[in-house]
Amino acid sequence: MSQYVAGLEGVPAVESTISTIDVENRRIIIRGKSLEKLARENSFEEVAYLLLYGEMPDRDEAKAFGEELASNRTIPDEVVGAVKSLPSNTHPMDALRTGISMLAAYDRELDDTGLEANRRKALRLIAKTGVLTGNLDNLLQRKTWSQPFKEHNHSENILALIKGKPVEGWAAKTFETLFILYVEHELAASTFAARVIASTLSDMYGAFVGAIAALKGPLHGGANEKAVEVFEHDVAGAERLVREKLARKERVMGFGHRVYKRGIDPRAEVAKQLLEEACRIVGDDRLYRVGDHVERLMEREKNLYPNLDFYAAALYKLMEIPPRLYTPIFVASRTAGWAAHVVEQQAENRLFRPRAIYKGPVED
Repeated sequence: MSQYVAGLEGVPAVESTISTIDVENRRIIIRGKSLEKLARENSFEEVAYLLLYGEMPDRDEAKAFGEELASNRTIPDEVVGAVKSLPSNTHPMDALRTGISMLAAYDRELDDTGLEANRRKALRLIAKTGVLTGNLDNLLQRKTWSQPFKEHNHSENILALIKGKPVEGWAAKTFETLFILYVEHELAASTFAARVIASTLSDMYGAFVGAIAALKGPLHGGANEKAVEVFEHDVAGAERLVREKLARKERVMGFGHRVYKRGIDPRAEVAKQLLEEACRIVGDDRLYRVGDHVERLMEREKNLYPNLDFYAAALYKLMEIPPRLYTPIFVASRTAGWAAHVVEQQAENRLFRPRAIYKGPVED
C-alpha cells in the first residue's frame, strides 16, 4: 500500500482541465487564464461560461448565458415556504443547504448525468443559489421573500437582494470582482467532496449539498465569518486582539493556507487593492490600515500570510453585509466551480475508493 499522507496534502487525486494553483508564480489558472485578471476585467457570467464550456464566450454567447441565468431565478413556492418556516436562528448555511436539497425535486433532468444535461442543471443551480443566497435574511429574519431585480446581473442581484435595494457604483463592481475571486480554487475540501459524491453518479444537487456542508466548516469557508473580528477595532485594538490570540495559541482567521505557505494568497492581493480603492472612495481608510498592520504583524510574528477571506471580510464589512452571510456568498460564487467539477467528473467517471491504513487490533 502507498505511503499515508495526512489530509491527502499534496496528493494528486484527479487530472483536470479546469484550474490549477501555480504556487511558484503566485497565480491561479482557470482554463488557461489568470483568475486575478479575469476578476478585474470580466463579468461573473463570462467566467461561469468559461468554467462550464472551457472557452470564453463571445458577446452573443455571454448575452444569451446571462439571459438564461436571469430566466432561471424562479424558486418554487414550496421551497420558499419551507426555508421560511425554519427557526430564525438557523445558520444561513443550513438554510441554504436545505433549499438546494429541496430544489432537486423540481428538476426534471435530475438523474441525467449526460454532459449537456449537467450543463443545463449547472446553469439552473447557479441562478437559483444566487437568489436563495440574496434572500436568506429575508427568509430567516423577516419571513419575507424578495423578487430579483430585473435590471441587475447575477452578482449585482445577490448584493441588491441582501441590501434590499438596487446597487450601483463602487460596491457593485467591487462585489462582482470579489465574487469572481471565490469562483474556483482547484481541489478545495468542498470541491473534492462534490467530486467524490458525483463519482457515485449521484445527482448534481446532492453533490452541491455535500459541498455546502463541507464549506460551512470553520477550517474552510466558515473562516471568513470569523476573519471580520479584527476589523471591529482600530489599529491598536486589532494588534492587541491578535497578540492575545497568539498568546493563547489560537488561530487568527484569515491567515495561513494549506497551499500558500511562502507568501500572500494572490487573490488576497487583489482584494487588498480593492479595499484600498474602496476606502479611498468612501473617505475612510481605517479598515485598510487595520488590515495592512495585522498582515505585517502576522508575517513578523508567525510567518503567516493573508488568504482571500481576510480582506474579503473587510470589504463585506465596508458594504455593511452581515457576517452570517459571508459564507453563503462564497457558496453562490463557488457553485460555478463546483458545477464544472461535477460535469468533468461525470464526463469521464471513475468512482473514488481510497484505502485506509488500519491501526486497530486484530484477533488471532
